Amino acid sequence: MEYKITMPQLTDTMETGKIVRWLKKEGDYVQENEPVVEVETDKAVMEVPSFRSGILKKIFVEEGEEVPVGTQIAVIETDVEKGKEKSSHKEEISKDIKEKHKESKEELEKKVLEQIKQEEEKIELPESSASPSAKKLAKELGIDIKKYQEQGLLPVPAHEKDIKELFYKNFFTKEALEILQKYNLSLEEVVKQIKKEKISKKDILKFIQNNNIPQIVPISDVQKRVIENLQRSISIPVFHIYEEIKTGNIPDIEGITLTVWLIKILGDTMQNHYRTRAKLEGDIYKVYPNSNICVAIAVEEELFVPVIKNVNLKSLKEIADDLNKLKEKAKQRKLTLEDLTGSTFSLSNLGMFNILSFDAIIPPERVGIVAIGTEIRGKTKITFSFDHRIINGREAAIFVDEFKNRFLDKDYLNKLKKEVV
Repeated sequence: MEYKITMPQLTDTMETGKIVRWLKKEGDYVQENEPVVEVETDKAVMEVPSFRSGILKKIFVEEGEEVPVGTQIAVIETDVEKGKEKSSHKEEISKDIKEKHKESKEELEKKVLEQIKQEEEKIELPESSASPSAKKLAKELGIDIKKYQEQGLLPVPAHEKDIKELFYKNFFTKEALEILQKYNLSLEEVVKQIKKEKISKKDILKFIQNNNIPQIVPISDVQKRVIENLQRSISIPVFHIYEEIKTGNIPDIEGITLTVWLIKILGDTMQNHYRTRAKLEGDIYKVYPNSNICVAIAVEEELFVPVIKNVNLKSLKEIADDLNKLKEKAKQRKLTLEDLTGSTFSLSNLGMFNILSFDAIIPPERVGIVAIGTEIRGKTKITFSFDHRIINGREAAIFVDEFKNRFLDKDYLNKLKKEVV
């Protein structure tokens, strides 16, 4: 029997997925729940497992391709055992390969020999391996097209732009050329403006600054997904509540950061306010029993929002361990579907960067987010943002007030401390 692997919807907001890397190749045996492929979603790169054991019969989507959710990306033959593949299955695989190439063994060998011959013939390039305009320009500039093509420095056939690029590269140092590539500058134009026989890195940097030239920075696929989600967030009707909490009462515990305390206190407070644990779906609310909170984690220039699950049931130590594991997985781009889904509230802390206060954008599928500023003399400014479709101003105010008062409840704080030490 055949088991079809399709592009899964790995996050609530995912519409398409990109194949990053196949972990198995055609003909490999795959165990049930064994990762088969790495897929890039709108939030991270995740491993996708097979839910059946068998032979990876065929791959339909190659690495680097992006396809909509639900598209078939591979198929697995399930009626085989590891090391005991049926002969009929081997014949089927062989048939597939032959169908793919449409060639017999002899024809394949012939094709390989012809390819080798063609590679050898490339050494003796014909004089006509360039366009007429390229030949004319090369003659004017004293460039031996055949020589540079043999060295792999000119393409076959060569065109006028290739000759110009080869010629003008000689005016730059290696370091200067590396900078030019980042700014997508025309070599010819730079040479004409700087007018030096050898242009250095310093010359290029000065030229860029004097002419206010922007650097070309490609947007990563992860960042593209973040942009898409932020555009969705704009449609959420949001209101804000600005407050200040007394963080000076929080006990010092080695390994337990302010962020960990905030997550725990937020999660406990959510238990008394069911709308903070709700999701809006059509004309109903789905209210979840536990407090699941996503936390913004920045890795260089990219942002991830993994989820701390069941915060109300965990100690400070357990939350700290979860947070550290998620940070490490984010750094390695190994966050899974389970790591990224299931939250109803979010937390973003910029206090460690000495930011006094800020507003944070509510991620899609969340009730709200709390933005944490820096701690000054035992007090910290916070900003809550709420989705007005799920929670109104009165309910939100009561929720925020309880959250604030928990930081004044020394019995509650010491109880949390005793669970750790």
